[in-house]
Amino acid sequence: MPGPTRAPGRAAGALPLRPPARPRPLPSRSLHLSLTIGILALLVLYARRPGPYSASKPPPPTYAICTTAARAVYTVPPDADGLGAEECVVVDGKFVRDVGPLARVRRTYADAETQTQTRSPSSSSSSRPLSFGPVSLSLDLDALPGPLAALARALTPARKLKIIHLPPGYTVTPGLIDAHAHPLAYGHSRGLPLAGARSVAEVVSRVEAYAAVNPDGWVEGMGWDQNLWDRKAFPTAADLDTPALRGRPVALKRVDVHAEWVSPAVLALLGPLPETVAGGHIERDPAGRPTGIFIDNAVDLLDAVRPPWTDGQRAAYLAKTVGDALEKGMTAVHDAGVRPKDLDWFIAQAEKGKLGMRFYTMILCEDRETYCGDTEKVYGAGDDRLTVRAVKLFGDGALGSRGAALLDDYADQPGWRGFMLAPDDSWAAVVKRYYDDGWQVNVHCIGDRANRIVLNAMAGAIGADADAGAGRARRLRIEHAQIMAPDDLARAARMGVIASYQPTHATSDMWYAEDRLGSGRMRGAYAWQTYLSHGGRLALGSDFPVEPLDPLAGIHAAVARVDAAGRSPHGPGGWYPAEKLTRAQAIRGFTADAAYAAFSNATGSLAPGMRADFVVWDDDLTTVDARDLRAVRVTATVLDGRVVFGALGP
Repeated sequence: MPGPTRAPGRAAGALPLRPPARPRPLPSRSLHLSLTIGILALLVLYARRPGPYSASKPPPPTYAICTTAARAVYTVPPDADGLGAEECVVVDGKFVRDVGPLARVRRTYADAETQTQTRSPSSSSSSRPLSFGPVSLSLDLDALPGPLAALARALTPARKLKIIHLPPGYTVTPGLIDAHAHPLAYGHSRGLPLAGARSVAEVVSRVEAYAAVNPDGWVEGMGWDQNLWDRKAFPTAADLDTPALRGRPVALKRVDVHAEWVSPAVLALLGPLPETVAGGHIERDPAGRPTGIFIDNAVDLLDAVRPPWTDGQRAAYLAKTVGDALEKGMTAVHDAGVRPKDLDWFIAQAEKGKLGMRFYTMILCEDRETYCGDTEKVYGAGDDRLTVRAVKLFGDGALGSRGAALLDDYADQPGWRGFMLAPDDSWAAVVKRYYDDGWQVNVHCIGDRANRIVLNAMAGAIGADADAGAGRARRLRIEHAQIMAPDDLARAARMGVIASYQPTHATSDMWYAEDRLGSGRMRGAYAWQTYLSHGGRLALGSDFPVEPLDPLAGIHAAVARVDAAGRSPHGPGGWYPAEKLTRAQAIRGFTADAAYAAFSNATGSLAPGMRADFVVWDDDLTTVDARDLRAVRVTATVLDGRVVFGALGP
């Protein structure tokens, strides 16, 4: 019999055919809407979550910072004495909008803006701002579907001023400005820091440890100081000729960067050396052989053989500096000497928006005796992050290495007076040329002879009525101005010359300065209050990495004239205490006065219209015990209204 009939193509035992599956329906519009509402709700709740504002969660575009129970927002008015204490500062975008008492801020901004935005459902603007971390967007509620618009209105309150109340005891100052520093050199120096080493052996031990984990290339470090050692003499190349270092080029800058100690391998790279160096010195042994110490202009010989920095190294060095500076409440720095290759890199970084703080830059010529003022000036590049309108010149060396140029012999080395780094008769012409070409002329001067020669040159450039302040508007500067004859102190003040002081230089040098100078010259040494009493203007900085990158260390040194441990050669009351600055003078020196020294009309103060650069502190710099000044903590650093370190709010 014939078998059962099968459907074509169907195997025996196969399951019966099923009707074809019906296609799944596409998600409905209501499901899309529900998902959208859910996502929006999560995003809005994220944006409104409690917690402080930070770099990852920025504050709203407009907000106020108010102190509790006291007027402790120190605005530091640019054209008045004192610190201008207020209760609140109102920030609008990148700028200060207003300052004043909390009640007025509420009436003027918070209450008024709330009423304006909530007066009726048909208000002309239905836009609501939302921020999700660093991302901000604005919703047009009228353009959303009904349910979505209703939820958005419920979750996004009408716009009103956010008032951030600081904890009791917290204070606010403008962002601090270091008026004399070396940002790239600081980043470079952090690789092998030698500060505080108490002997040659300790320095060598640190160098060997660094070389062990960095087996290739040059070994470079900074910070040694022979004045801290039992035998206060310069070290030699032979000290670096250890089994662990033999054959390695080693170059170690002294703490003041005016002397460098190198290994035998570097001496071999240099080849035959000149017998003398104008404006510099090569230390030699009794047989006339170089010992490995190069001072001031002689250091240029080393620059000819050491490898130059790459752009990658520059970026790493600057990132380290900016990070450390923001952590200390610093929002701007005066870069005291940038060579052409480094300057080109800075300009490129500014144009790319990659400068994380403000830089006021002084150009430094490759050849100190060659004019380089044909460099193009730069004003506020990268949204006011880079200005280049000053030149840095070097008058003499440093006191610690006896390179400072003195009018009379060193008290501890009769017959030696230091040296100028350029011939005495060259100064009048070079200063006048920069002056006539519109450059701010800033000259490194330590010794009283260097200060006098440079003051004479500045007076010649200004011309008639120089002593009556005819050149005051040009804001010429003497960097350091450490040792001046009393008559020259008064003269510089009359001329309107800005004394750019570094207070921690005084507390570092105080242990040997009088040995170098003798008691008679101390009347004009580190004489800050005397300069102000003559009507002079000052700006304060640190000279980092020569001194620590820490403005509070500078403020403490300025007001106490003791070291970090509270010591001085004259006891805990301070070294020559009559020259102490007041708290207000010191804070102004790192804010409004430093801004003035850089021609800035937008920083150094929290007056309306200024850039919103400020610092929140966990104590009051004006009243905290001087012994605790260095321990006051930065809780937030704000640049252009945005948090760049720490956090704002509870």
